[in-house]
Amino acid sequence: MTGMGGSITTVQAVAQRLFPDKGLEQVMAELLLEQAQRKLVKYRSMARQFEAKYGLDFERFRQTVLSTEPGPEIEQDYFEWEMAITGIAELEEEIQKLKALTSE
Repeated sequence: MTGMGGSITTVQAVAQRLFPDKGLEQVMAELLLEQAQRKLVKYRSMARQFEAKYGLDFERFRQTVLSTEPGPEIEQDYFEWEMAITGIAELEEEIQKLKALTSE
């Protein structure tokens, strides 16, 4: 069994083979960018599904939910939709930061 140092050495070796012209930090930034973009697509898809289901954007849906006594399904949808909206905003910000790092 390898210790932590062995794991890091293995990761560096694989990164050098797969991305021979890039440093480890550049490789990490690119991989994080790809992952963030995949998650962004997932959250946007979730938000579109909720918009289609309720025929409202999130803000109008939120106002409706807060002014009524929603049932469990609507409450669950509210929390999931809110998570998607929050995730979209956070990921868009992170993607901009990562794009700046990968274009250096």
